[in-house]
Amino acid sequence: MPQRMNGEACFNLPVRIRSRERPGAELEARLDLIDRIADLQGIEVAERGDEPVPCHVDVLVQLMPSEQPSTILCSLSREGIWIYGLDQWARYQVLARGWGGLNGNAALVYLPRDSRESETVWMIVKRAFDNSRSGHSRNLGAEVNSNRAWPQYSRTSLQ
Repeated sequence: MPQRMNGEACFNLPVRIRSRERPGAELEARLDLIDRIADLQGIEVAERGDEPVPCHVDVLVQLMPSEQPSTILCSLSREGIWIYGLDQWARYQVLARGWGGLNGNAALVYLPRDSRESETVWMIVKRAFDNSRSGHSRNLGAEVNSNRAWPQYSRTSLQ
């Protein structure tokens, strides 16, 4: 059941299981995820580089007023999926549950290894998409109401 923070429904991601083994359905899960992203409304795709098989693809979303330029939703590459426009709670979930890392306002989410992981990565992408469509992504990270939910780290023993 989603929690409520500041009047918005928040999601909780499952913990990602670390494994050196790669399931056989990896390619199928990734293609399914790409199909789902391509079916979103207002999506544009831009390939980077001039390789015969693109290794890096940017996914852009056209916001409601068509006069505004498209904004980047995510970038797919061999390293993972850079997802932009996630709110603070979603970025925390990605990091805390082992789904990827953070770099500024973007989250590098690991590529899915099976259909179950594809569902979770889809939830993360969909969250960023919904934020961009609602206009919420313009103010991401600007408002911090409480830091109690964030883990506290210290390099000293004086805590």
